[in-house]
Amino acid sequence: MSNWVIIHTVNNANNSEIVKSVLEDNGIAVVIINKMDSMHKHLMNGNIELHVKPEDAVKAKYIIEKNDL
Repeated sequence: MSNWVIIHTVNNANNSEIVKSVLEDNGIAVVIINKMDSMHKHLMNGNIELHVKPEDAVKAKYIIEKNDL
């Protein structure tokens, strides 16, 4: 997973799952990395990153933009 790239960040777990689902429906493997502080979720500090393989990055960004995610 070390060569995967960040294609999108959000600060809401529900939004990350929606984006992941849309990308997977389009044949793109996605890994979610949650960097939010679990002790202080109410502060909304940190981000949730969505990672894809480098060869899928352009397509994934296009799908996110096209679907206004």
